[in-house]
Amino acid sequence: MKKCAVLIGFIIFLGVMIGCSENKETFNDEYITFEVESNTIELTNQSGFDLDILSLEISYPLNEEKLNNSNAKREVVEFLEETKVKSNETKEISIPHNLKEGIEVVDLEIDLKGNIIEKNEKVPFNIGGSLSAIVSNP
Repeated sequence: MKKCAVLIGFIIFLGVMIGCSENKETFNDEYITFEVESNTIELTNQSGFDLDILSLEISYPLNEEKLNNSNAKREVVEFLEETKVKSNETKEISIPHNLKEGIEVVDLEIDLKGNIIEKNEKVPFNIGGSLSAIVSNP
């Protein structure tokens, strides 16, 4: 009888532990995609999280010799601040037509900073690099 009570107690304990475990979804910045359509960049958030207090800086180096120098002075062509993009939402960003000669939209560098909203917490993230390396349709 005692063995049966212990076994039943163990089964109930195991059921409670499995039933109460939380499958926590984790943020993956690969689900934030960029697509280029002529002079428009479409930023799509399929991460499962809302993005808050986003700032997006789009730029290129002022001098072609400094393309590989991350500290080189840059020409900022677009800057968005404190934008929100909800989960499964797309935001279109227009690029000015007056880019320096020889610079294409996919040659631009981006720096996207913001927070993901996870329950009641805001967790910072950052995506940066050459737009040609991170676009879905180069």
